[in-house]
Amino acid sequence: MNKLERPIVDVEDENEGSSQAVAAWQILREDILSGELAPQTRLRIGMLNRKYKIGPSPLREALSRLVSDNLVVSLDRRGFMVVPMSLADFRDLTDMRKMLEKQALEQSLKHGDEKWEAALVAALYRLERVQERIDRGDATAITEWEALNKAYHDALVSACPSSWLLRLREQVYVCAERYRRICLSTKSVERNVKQEHDQIRTAALRRDMQALAPLIDQHLERTFKKVATSGRL
Repeated sequence: MNKLERPIVDVEDENEGSSQAVAAWQILREDILSGELAPQTRLRIGMLNRKYKIGPSPLREALSRLVSDNLVVSLDRRGFMVVPMSLADFRDLTDMRKMLEKQALEQSLKHGDEKWEAALVAALYRLERVQERIDRGDATAITEWEALNKAYHDALVSACPSSWLLRLREQVYVCAERYRRICLSTKSVERNVKQEHDQIRTAALRRDMQALAPLIDQHLERTFKKVATSGRL
């Protein structure tokens, strides 16, 4: 082939392969976070292909991305495995979350405008409405609650201008959430999460970082203690 020549690439096929890899990543990620794929599960391509009906190439690409997400570990030539869980690891993640959340919040409070305030209020309103459905016994709302709970916490820090800080926070947030989702159920947590969220929102809107910092620490520490006493680790 002439050096100036380039192989013909079917853009449609390339896009399809990319979309399949993204879909595979989303499916595997959710099953890891929910515990459907338990910690230390060996992730062999053949097994995943049979389970999800997804081709080997998109699966390998998805698994490589999950390694970067710290949800899957590569076993050299022996394939992949879901990252193990331990109380010591969750302690470390919780402490990191406290630090990163407060750093991101401090910047978010300084840069947040009226749109940020409105988005925060709206995010908590949507979360509370779904919580009311769960309290009435609607188990189908739990998946929606998970998404809206994350949306609320993301809204709090959304005015932070540091993209690196937000990326680090997101990675730690997701890894820590796996512990909560696997070890606790939304209905079993005996604490007033609604009140905690409301107190955090109020302090954030007042731009009161002195009040907000201990609220964040307490909010995350309560989750750690519930996970630690759940008997699941």
